[in-house]
Amino acid sequence: MATRRAVWGHDGPVELVIIDAAGSPREMGRAHGEQARDVIAIGLERWREELAGAGKDADRLWKGLSRESGFRGAASRWAPGLLDEIEGIAEGANADSDAVFATNCLDEAWWWGAKGPGCSSVAVADQGGKSVIGQNMDLDTWMDNTQVALRLQPDDGPQQVLMSRAGVVGLCGANSAGIGLVVNTLDQLPVAVDGLPVALVLRLLMAQTSLDDVEPLLRGMRHASGQAYTLAAESGVVGFEAGGDFVASYRNDPERPGALWHTNHPLSEGNHEVTFDPDDWATGSSQPRLARVDDALADLSTADDLVTLLSDSDAGICMYPGRWRDDGFTFSSIVMEIDAPPSVRMTAGPPDRSEWVDVPFE
Repeated sequence: MATRRAVWGHDGPVELVIIDAAGSPREMGRAHGEQARDVIAIGLERWREELAGAGKDADRLWKGLSRESGFRGAASRWAPGLLDEIEGIAEGANADSDAVFATNCLDEAWWWGAKGPGCSSVAVADQGGKSVIGQNMDLDTWMDNTQVALRLQPDDGPQQVLMSRAGVVGLCGANSAGIGLVVNTLDQLPVAVDGLPVALVLRLLMAQTSLDDVEPLLRGMRHASGQAYTLAAESGVVGFEAGGDFVASYRNDPERPGALWHTNHPLSEGNHEVTFDPDDWATGSSQPRLARVDDALADLSTADDLVTLLSDSDAGICMYPGRWRDDGFTFSSIVMEIDAPPSVRMTAGPPDRSEWVDVPFE
């Protein structure tokens, strides 16, 4: 059964749905779909209305992402178990399978049609004590009320606690092996219509038990969308930027090898065409948000310190509707203290005004 916890949302109180699922990929998907059926339906209806308001046909977009692109073929090649899980979600939710697959193409739907919002993330392992990692996930305002936490126990691999949107296999999170993962959109990097969607890439990363396995995994596939993947474990932190066939590690400061932080422009070496469009909030605010995190790192040593940083709405790290953008907000925030297993807490809505909910491994 899904556990519901009342939290804040821009339309008033909402509920964070904590979904427990175990077993094979298909079984986990069905459990997800059954427990989040109503929330998945809300999300699809809101997406349909949003597309209609922009003069776009939802069914055409969903079928395009699911059938006309190469994303499904990429999933069959590199992540067949996750494709089974997505089909299970559709079955459990009694929802259209193309619509649910398209929901899992979150980043891909943005460049397939338009640019998306931004995120801010931090991972620190050199400040003493336990490593901490977290991020604000900034999404479109219409996605509010679809926040869920996934608590997954696959037949094969570590248990996972993930922030997500109802119907999506995951957005970021941690596993019981002691690895935390956060992500940032990088729309300056190459895209690939036959690449693996971001949500599926991050779930493959969440199945790993060592940071040493991260780079070979990322280099072994084509990436549908540009994305930064930042991971923390007790052994340290690693960060990679990937898009199309491009994969490179990034480092903010060589003198601080135990800390990584990212917003929405590439930091790795490469031929990136980086523009900071003032009319696009994610790229226009990317440098100031990165600088704000840089300034805060000297005083950041605990999970509570990271909560304070992620709650900073003055610098744009935290957004509530009407603050910085009317059409985007901090959909959810997550902070993880790395252990085996990690401690995970998250919000449904902007962290400066939302209840933090502990989502323990069980």
